[in-house]
Amino acid sequence: MKKILILIAIVVAFALLFVAGKTASKERTSAEKNSASVASAFTADATQYDFGDISMKQGKVNHSFALANESKQPISIRKITTSCMCTEAFLTHGENRKGPFGMEGHGGVPPVDEIVPVGESVVVETVFDPAAHGPAGVGNIERAVFVEDENGGTAVLTFKALVTP
Repeated sequence: MKKILILIAIVVAFALLFVAGKTASKERTSAEKNSASVASAFTADATQYDFGDISMKQGKVNHSFALANESKQPISIRKITTSCMCTEAFLTHGENRKGPFGMEGHGGVPPVDEIVPVGESVVVETVFDPAAHGPAGVGNIERAVFVEDENGGTAVLTFKALVTP
């Protein structure tokens, strides 16, 4: 009986350590993304957009954000990811358009490898599919697109909406 109690205590202790480690990892990842957004070399007139009320029936909606390189050196965009599978992003630099880019962990995230010279801008088009989550997807939403440069700096572009049936 004593051996069984000791075994149960050991299993519970390992389970608690596992859960604590996962929580700390998630918190670190969020903190790294938040701190990285401050370090982005890009500037933007706006990093947030409100679609207002949108209907699932009307299909996908999109909004474009401009990112400018006002630094003293070229910036290389390493990758672009989204916060949800219902969101895609496209990058346009001059005549060159790349994408779609989606959520990390759901299919491959193609490398961007786009160099933005000093004084130039790129456009990041966000595309949101309000029907992607089905009937359970109604209500207020917030989504983000992360544009990461070669130094780990991340520009965070967000949008919100009220999704109706």
